[in-house]
This record gives sequence, structure tokens and C-alpha cells, in this order.
Amino acid sequence: MILKNGLCALPGADALERRDIRIDGETIVGIAASIEPTAGEDVFDASGLEVFPGAIDPHVHFDEPGFTHREDFLHGTMAAARGGVTTVIDMPCTSLPPVTTAANLREKLAAMGGRGVVDYALYGGVSGHRIEEALASDMEALAPDVVGFKCYFVSGMDTFTAVDHYGFGGAVAKAAGLGRPLLLHAEDPGVVLPATAAMKARSIAAGRAPSWDDYVDSRPESAETVAVASAIALAKGREGALHVVHVGTADAAEAVAAAGATCETCPHYLAFGREDFADKGSSLKTAPPVKSREQSARLWRLLESGAIVYVASDHAPAPESEKRTGSVWTDYGGIPGTGTLFPYLYSEGYRAGRLSLRSFLRATSGGAAARFGLSGRKGAIAVGMDADLVLVDPSGVYEVRGSELLSKGTITPFEGMRLAGRIRETMVRGRTVWNAASGIIAEAGYGKHLRWGYR
Repeated sequence: MILKNGLCALPGADALERRDIRIDGETIVGIAASIEPTAGEDVFDASGLEVFPGAIDPHVHFDEPGFTHREDFLHGTMAAARGGVTTVIDMPCTSLPPVTTAANLREKLAAMGGRGVVDYALYGGVSGHRIEEALASDMEALAPDVVGFKCYFVSGMDTFTAVDHYGFGGAVAKAAGLGRPLLLHAEDPGVVLPATAAMKARSIAAGRAPSWDDYVDSRPESAETVAVASAIALAKGREGALHVVHVGTADAAEAVAAAGATCETCPHYLAFGREDFADKGSSLKTAPPVKSREQSARLWRLLESGAIVYVASDHAPAPESEKRTGSVWTDYGGIPGTGTLFPYLYSEGYRAGRLSLRSFLRATSGGAAARFGLSGRKGAIAVGMDADLVLVDPSGVYEVRGSELLSKGTITPFEGMRLAGRIRETMVRGRTVWNAASGIIAEAGYGKHLRWGYR
């Protein structure tokens, strides 16, 4: 097949360039100003469309098995495809059992049943309640099938508990030895736990219901900066193995980059500030919480500079019964974000001029591909790469509607946001999996399980 006349985002280019792309099976085999089709070769006319590498969302919670009332692998990958995401990486913590052993990983793969419509990779988990087993054998047994490991300094899950400093130090050393990154939820318990107690007491003393200000103040900026400082000190000499997830505080991101570690942020930290809780309510609840608009502006600049390597969605939906309980403390924290990741960054990053083309490509595809051992075939439009492509109509406008995301989760803080550009086609390994005319086209199970070093 030849994709003709598209404005293509090519590696190293400062602007889109009109090119034809030849695809043979799953692979890009030719890129040129003009490619003539052979007899019988299919031609897709991409005139008027912009062509980008398929986005990689390296932070999703698809909750299977165990919590599929919130999300499952089929709906999560359909939402990804609709949003231009062609590869996802699923977290190990929000499933039962969690992916802390090789046996649990096999159980997860069996439960998923090969139902994804986009490609996917997995993380292994390091839980505090079995840290000795993780360091002795579990991490090594998981390594061939995962692209990294995840742990928490603060966790609200009984089945996936926080690691202490001893456990983290051992885990980052083990991950480095295995050639995998260790991903950290970096909020310090010495800040979060007493602050939460104080904020609960504050509302009681004032004789009022808990407010969203109470929630944000229970997890202040210092929770992130203290946790990051501890992680860097504990990872000394192995900083390259450390990756900090969903950073919402610019000082934390700067410290990570200065140490030679890596971090990500999420669209909600770029788009919203704490004042938006007045309108958005629980749809905006995550941990860490969004901070100030000043923080958002600084995070954009750090993303453009490369101090923040990429943007991930932290996709973690929940039904209304869990999302709107009537209390800021019990409302579920999580956003159905994989479907809005690429559209938001395209509109408010690239088109708005906050991100250069190179930074946009790193933020949406190339950065994650490199960090998680997938850059041999993913993350760029180049000969020899998988034909993972997103075709965007730059003249279109996309208005976010939670009911249309294809996720099980429909409650989104992006509801009603009008974004420049509209996705027309999402291709995974040379095959259209979603388009604007027909919706999901690929059958469940088309997605491929990717491992570190995929080629």
C-alpha cells in the first residue's frame, strides 16, 4: 500500500514534509517525495492530512483481571485507537492478582485473552508486602516479559503496598542490573499521611464538609519534591534506571532531570489548576492532584526543553458510583485519559506553539519508545519501522465527549473541550484499526504483546 500526499512528521525535521509512504505488510519500506504504485497496489490518498507516528501511552490502568467494572483490555485499547494511540503499556498494580510474579503475569495475559486492538507491553510490580521475594527472584523472573517495574512510596491498595527506602534502594539496584527502568509513584508518606490527617481535621474544626482545597493541600508540592529527593539519593550511581511517573510539580521534574533520571507528566497537569476543581469536581481527582496554573506553565516549558521526556495519560477510569461518592476523600482518583492524550497534545502543544514538532514527537511517541526498549520498531516514521500512523485533519475540530471515548469510563475533566485537529485514521502495523467513518475496524486480538528490545 502507498499512503500518498500526506504532510508527514519525519525524524529530525522541524516542519511537516509532503511525502509518500510505502507499506509492505506491517512495515514501512519506502518514504519519498513521490512513489508510483505498482500494478494492483492499494493507494490511500492522504491529501490535506497530517501524518504522525502512532502515539505511545506508557501509563494505563486497564484493570484486567479483577477490576473490570472500571475498565478492561478491550475497551481500553479501543479508546486508545480512537485517540491515535497505537501502543499502550499497562500498569501492574490495578489487577487481581497484581503482576508481582511470573505466575500472576501469565494469569493476567490469560484473562486479557488477546483482546487488544492496539499493541501493548506490560510492567512488572514491586510491592512492599513481598519485597524480599521481589529482590530474590520475582523481578528476574518477570524481566523477559516486561519493559519495566513499578513501585509506590504511598499506596492506597492493600494488594500492592508501598515500598520503604530499603525496599526502593534494593529494587532500583535490581532493575538496573536487569536493564529495566524502575517506575516510581513519588509522593512522600512523611508528608502525605500527616497532611491528610490535618486536612480532615481542618474541615471538622471548621464545621464544614471537606473541600477540594482540603484534598489538594493533603498532597502538597512538597510531597513530590521530598519523594524525588529521596529517590535520587537512594538510586545514587543508578539514576539512569529511575523513572518518576505522573509528575505534577515542576521542581520535582527539574530535580529528576538534573540527576540524570527521567520523568513523565500527564495532560491534566498541563491543562488544569486547583481552581478548576470548582467546576470539574471529582472528574479531576488524581494522585498527585493538579496544582497551580503556574505549575502547568512551567511543566509545558520543561516538556519543550526535554527535561520531561514524554507525556502519559495515567488512564484510570471508574464508574459514577465510585467517582461521585459525595466526599472528596472517597471519590475514586483517576481519569479516562488514553483517548484524549494525543488530541490534547496536538492541539494545545503543537498547534498552540508550546511544543516544537520535534518536542511533540518526543512527547507522544519517540520518548517512550526509547525509554522502554521499543525504538527498534516503534516511535518514528522511518523505513524499517512498524507502520503505526495517525492521520489528522488539521482543519477539523474535536469536541471531547466522555460518552464517545469507547472506554468504560465516561467521566472526564476534558468534557466539552474543543481541540484543534481531528483524527481521521489510526493504523497499527499497516492496518487501519479505527477511522472516523466506521469506528473500530480491527478485530479484538489484533494487538501484539511487545517485549523489551522488540524488533
